[in-house]
Amino acid sequence: MRNGGIQIRVSDMLFILRKRWKTIAGLTLLGLLFGLALSGMTYVQTSFQTFEITGSFAITTQNEEGRYINGSLAATNNDFHLAEDMVDAVRYVILSEKVLGDVITDQSLLGVTVDQLRSNLTLTQYKDTQILEMTLTWRTPSEGLEIWNALCAVATRQIPAVLMVGSLEPINAAQALQVGVGGSASLQLWMLLALLGFAAGVGIALMELLVHPTLNNVRDVETVLGLETIGVIPQDNRFFRQQGSLLSPESASSAVVQSYSAAAYILRNRLGTREQHHCFFVTSAATGEGKTSAAANLAVQLSDMGHRTLLIDFNTRNPGLGALFLPEVDYAHSLNALYRGEATLDEAITTLTGYLDLLPTVLEHNPIPMDSAVEDLFRQLTEKYAYVIIDAGPVGQVSDTLSLNRVASAVLFVVGYDSATLPDIQASIEKLDKSGTRVVGCIVNGVTHGKARRDDTPRPRRVKAAPPAEPFAPTPDPQLIDTLNPAPAPAPSAAQAKPRDVMAELIGPRQTPPASDDEVMNALLNMGGTQSSDATPPEAT
Repeated sequence: MRNGGIQIRVSDMLFILRKRWKTIAGLTLLGLLFGLALSGMTYVQTSFQTFEITGSFAITTQNEEGRYINGSLAATNNDFHLAEDMVDAVRYVILSEKVLGDVITDQSLLGVTVDQLRSNLTLTQYKDTQILEMTLTWRTPSEGLEIWNALCAVATRQIPAVLMVGSLEPINAAQALQVGVGGSASLQLWMLLALLGFAAGVGIALMELLVHPTLNNVRDVETVLGLETIGVIPQDNRFFRQQGSLLSPESASSAVVQSYSAAAYILRNRLGTREQHHCFFVTSAATGEGKTSAAANLAVQLSDMGHRTLLIDFNTRNPGLGALFLPEVDYAHSLNALYRGEATLDEAITTLTGYLDLLPTVLEHNPIPMDSAVEDLFRQLTEKYAYVIIDAGPVGQVSDTLSLNRVASAVLFVVGYDSATLPDIQASIEKLDKSGTRVVGCIVNGVTHGKARRDDTPRPRRVKAAPPAEPFAPTPDPQLIDTLNPAPAPAPSAAQAKPRDVMAELIGPRQTPPASDDEVMNALLNMGGTQSSDATPPEAT
């Protein structure tokens, strides 16, 4: 099944049904409650009219002596035809005020009017014959039977007097049957309305799937979107701090940090290890996909590998990168001040650790444009760092994002699990392709299926030495210092620094050719997935 080129599978339907189970259950319960209310209303309305007294009689042309119109005791064809023609007249007489009034008087029906009695009385001709079926709806069976018989008796007495001919001959004696909503009828009504509510909930969920198809199967990244998955980040908010985006110190052994670590290794291989400087930007199709979270945590992982890394917040219309690391972003130490010449590079850049720097942005009425001055600035910064990561605005909402290909060699695309629609994601990828930007891969963020692995004892983090202090270094969030582990001692120069080879620790001595991305991914996942909570955990990267 396809919707605008998007394949909709049975698994997608099951996913949306699980996702919207509260809506389905709520509508089912609402239908059941409506059925109960309707049954109650019907019960109140029919509490005094819960029995039907039904019987039948034939119309004859006999007189009071029992003789037919021909004077004999036997009926002829003319008698049958006349009786059939008298049906409407007899019905009119029975429903007349004279007959009904006499019945009310004879039965001493206090508080009952002729109109009320007439509204509860039904006369039906049986298949164009002289037979009439009479049904009386009444509150008690005994009283209803008495009224029904009284109607027959009064009508038999009044018909010859009014029509000069005719009589009533009972065929089926009156019987009282209980009616109204109750017992099995109530149960059937409740089940029907509950089923209708369930069907409405399922219909709404499937309509959402058709109108708003999202990524709920990680394999669709390659089969539907045509991208390579370099990271799948599970949804586990236990390991995040501060706006739910930056990993906390206790997250070292979680599947979340292992996924980011594996993604950082694969990303480094995709960008190439021969070049000394790399600049790429991180974007998504819409807001809320987790691109800022991915950019920040990948920068932490790359800096943990010993690479000098710079994070730049270029989401000028909705900046949020600085808030992940700093209690407050100061304009004097931001990309805004640097762009307008009100601060130098040393003043604008915030040193977080010996290997990780931050260039935040503050929200302004007139955002920074992607012009030649910004391009020159980004190129200048790229020469100073091994990795420059630019947190850009969403492709579908910010046009300047596509212009970053003039300074960045690649783009990392972030897709939020069950967030943006697949058509929007495809449109964003097509825009990136048309702009000539190399999409290095995709990170699927916030995957909810499965459980993240976590050891009870966090792994000890490696403390790296920092290079010589910069002239300006604003104070980061104190809790962040524990997260990123800045070193107290001065570090050697970049040429002398020899970062720890985490890949060699994970997969053994480096082979020829080097280890593939799959080997790195499996090693990182196995590192956290196989150890027990009682064992002493190895050192995390």
